[in-house]
Amino acid sequence: MPYQLAILQLSGFNATGTKWSQQDAIGYVANGVSPTLMQQDDVINLLDLQSPDVLLLIADGVSASPAAASASHTVVNYLLQHWSGAGFSSRQLRLAQQYLADTLGRKRQSFGAATTIAALQLSAERFVAINAGDSRIWRLRNGQLQQLSEDHDWQNDSAELKQQTGLAQCYRALTSYLAADSEATDFTLAVTDGALQTGDQFVLTTDGVHDLVTAEELAELFAVADSAAALQQLQKLLLQRGAPDNASLLWLQPVTVGTTAQGNH
Repeated sequence: MPYQLAILQLSGFNATGTKWSQQDAIGYVANGVSPTLMQQDDVINLLDLQSPDVLLLIADGVSASPAAASASHTVVNYLLQHWSGAGFSSRQLRLAQQYLADTLGRKRQSFGAATTIAALQLSAERFVAINAGDSRIWRLRNGQLQQLSEDHDWQNDSAELKQQTGLAQCYRALTSYLAADSEATDFTLAVTDGALQTGDQFVLTTDGVHDLVTAEELAELFAVADSAAALQQLQKLLLQRGAPDNASLLWLQPVTVGTTAQGNH
């Protein structure tokens, strides 16, 4: 089944109105498509993927760690380059963490560099979604947007805190991520897999998107037929709400044969 992949990436702005450095990294690869990694200030793009075997990746460098941009870039690049073209499991993410520790972890200036990661792999009939941290994977089915990933932070790790609202920001601190440290191997991974249904769409987001836009708003945006218009509306919404963080999104939807992507915007 052919798919259309929609891509949105923004740097976001700090309190003075100047752009943050881009610490998110996104990547995609499909059979017949070269692995592509993006870490740009501002991009909106639509493209066609003809193969049903697809791997999508989205990572958010942990800003409190050193070399956050390098961490997300390194992990996404490793996973893209080492995908066999079929199948995906948590083992690949644990190997990516080992590689991160063996490269950035050996340098004083980048030791401890950390990143979240969310990975989605599709075959002709099934999907697998794996994440560490708070980058999310969603499935849009019959108009309903369901989060397939788990947020690994203090609030969501606690049954008591999970039910509360209005908690201080400290409770959003991450409890799982990939780090450039050979001893940081006990991170948690969430894995969800299942059968595909006709019309299933998938969305990957970093917190710069889902902290500003609700699941209901995302579902409404993705219900429109014009993907380019939906991306432009989302970009406008993020900017209207201040875009205080890096924001990245990958949106994969099946397309009918003969439909073509609309290129760069």
